[in-house]
Amino acid sequence: MIRGRGATTAAALPDAVELVILAVRAGMSPSGAVRAVANDVDERLRPGFAEVVHRLHRGQRLADALDALPEMVGPDASGFADGLATADRYGLPLEPVLDQLAAETRAHRRREAERHARTLPVRLAFPLVVCTLPSFVLLAIVPAVLGALSTLRG
Repeated sequence: MIRGRGATTAAALPDAVELVILAVRAGMSPSGAVRAVANDVDERLRPGFAEVVHRLHRGQRLADALDALPEMVGPDASGFADGLATADRYGLPLEPVLDQLAAETRAHRRREAERHARTLPVRLAFPLVVCTLPSFVLLAIVPAVLGALSTLRG
């Protein structure tokens, strides 16, 4: 995966998927849900959703308009776009597709949180050494050295 923009859009994508799923489950059509959440998604995803909405306004079917999402956002959005496009294109029931998308989104979010948690000890090592080691030296070693020096002089 590309670090930088690709990584940040991948982190913002699960929230956008959840918003679309919530809108569809609230009774909106899939194309209406994409239109409704286009302005509420993360700013890194807005160009992709805006392009989908633009294509919908030009008269394209949702399945065809969703091709813009992976092009603009990145390959991480292809699973979401393909799932909705397949349901729209072939008339599949939307509920199983939404359940699968929600499960994948939650699993992705959990994996990202676990990956972030695994890097925590490495990121905390430097502050721990920089803050704790000097205080340990000042509170434990310096008094012992001063005590030893005073007994040598006395």
